Amino acid sequence: MGRVKLQIKRIENNTNRQVTFSKRRNGLIKKAYELSILCDIDIALIMFSPSGRLSHFSGKRRIEDVLSRYINMPDQDRGTLVRNKEFLLSTLKKIKTENDIALQLATSSSTNSNTNSNMEEIQREISSLQHQLQLAEEQLRMYEPEPLAFTSMAEIESCEKNLEQALTRVTQRK
Repeated sequence: MGRVKLQIKRIENNTNRQVTFSKRRNGLIKKAYELSILCDIDIALIMFSPSGRLSHFSGKRRIEDVLSRYINMPDQDRGTLVRNKEFLLSTLKKIKTENDIALQLATSSSTNSNTNSNMEEIQREISSLQHQLQLAEEQLRMYEPEPLAFTSMAEIESCEKNLEQALTRVTQRK
């Protein structure tokens, strides 16, 4: 039994539209994940369902980092002009702050019972692992430098030193 090709237009039936969105959303997130792994790219995907629910995906970097990188690109490299850049940056900071507050509330509200105690321990472990991941990503950036990201000669020299040390270790292992 073959599939029927859908005509690309708005689905009028609310139930069918929601089912189609749900299935295609999962497929789109899967494709974004595969693309981020296969091509080693930074990707951020943000979607709002017809009912207003948020769905999002980000690869190895946080969505805020990818959006900030996009906003801070020169207009000619981006292809389009971002209007109200300051508004976008402040909104990005607000989202980050709200995310931090939500994490704090989740951590502080989980102290009532054993289950909540386990949740608190898990939240601490998650935040610790997120911190370790962030540190590891920063260290990896030294091995995959972006020339435009350097702000001083000291950073360039530090990166050069790290690369030379890595080359020495690889040569010794070989």
